[in-house]
Amino acid sequence: DNKYIVKLLIPSTVAGSIIGKGGQTIAQLQRDTGTNIKLSKANDFYPGTSERVALLTGTVEALNNVASFIIEKVRESPQLGLKAGVENVTTPERARQVKLVVPNSTAGLIIGKGGSMIKTIMEQSGARVQISQKSEGVTLSERVITITGEHDADLKALSFIVSKVQEDPQSGSCNNLSYATVTGPVANANPTGSPFAETIPGVATNLAAAAAAAASLGKNQMVSPVGGPITNHIPQTALPSGQIALAPSIVRIPTSLPNTPAYHRVRHRL
Repeated sequence: DNKYIVKLLIPSTVAGSIIGKGGQTIAQLQRDTGTNIKLSKANDFYPGTSERVALLTGTVEALNNVASFIIEKVRESPQLGLKAGVENVTTPERARQVKLVVPNSTAGLIIGKGGSMIKTIMEQSGARVQISQKSEGVTLSERVITITGEHDADLKALSFIVSKVQEDPQSGSCNNLSYATVTGPVANANPTGSPFAETIPGVATNLAAAAAAAASLGKNQMVSPVGGPITNHIPQTALPSGQIALAPSIVRIPTSLPNTPAYHRVRHRL
C-alpha cells in the first residue's frame, strides 16, 4: 500500500500537546494526514530515557507531515513549559533534536558505503546526523538516529532518512511500540557512550566490554567483565528477591550497588 513505518522518540513532557485534550489533536492529525499514530503508554519509556515511543504508519508524504508537526511541538516545549511553571521541561538541546529508531538494515543505508550517505545528508540538510554506537560483539536489531539542527535543517535531514526507510525492504521489521518485555540488548538513545541502553543499572553499562570480549573469543555469547558467560538476553524488569531473569540463567543483583568495582560481582546460576 506504499505505507511505511517510522519510529520516533518523544519527550514525555511533549506527549500531552501531541495527544491533545481528550485525544482530539492526535485524532485530527490522523484524519488530516491519513497516518496511523500510536504512542506508548504514559510510563512506558524507551530504555534508559524518559521518552515515549511514537509509531507512525503512512505514506512518505504523510510521515514527513506528521513528523514535522511533532518536531514543532518538541521545539516549542521548553518555552511552553517555563510559562506554565512545569518543573520538568524539555531541555533546549533536546528541543533541537529529532530522534528516530530504525532497524539495523536501515541504519546501514543511512550511513552508506564508507559513510558517504550520512555525509551527504549532513551537507545537503545543514543538520548534524549521528547514529548510536555499533556493538562489536552483539548485532543490535535497531539503532537510534539523532538529528540536531535548526527547524528546516532537521526536516530536510528527516526527509532523507524517511527515503532510506522507503528503500529498505526490512524497514518495518521492528514495529514494537513497547520495550517493557524486550529481552535483548537495546540501542542507546544517545549517539555517544555505550552502544547499549541502560536497561539494568550496572549491567547494561558494561555490555560494551562484554561484547568486545565475546568478539575476541569468536563466540556467539557475551562474557561478564569479571569473567564467566552471560546470555545476550537482557531483560527489562526484575523478579522478586532482586533476581533478574536471563534465559537460561538467573543473575542476582545486590539491592545496594556501591560505586566500586565490587559492584560487578554478579553470580550466575546456569
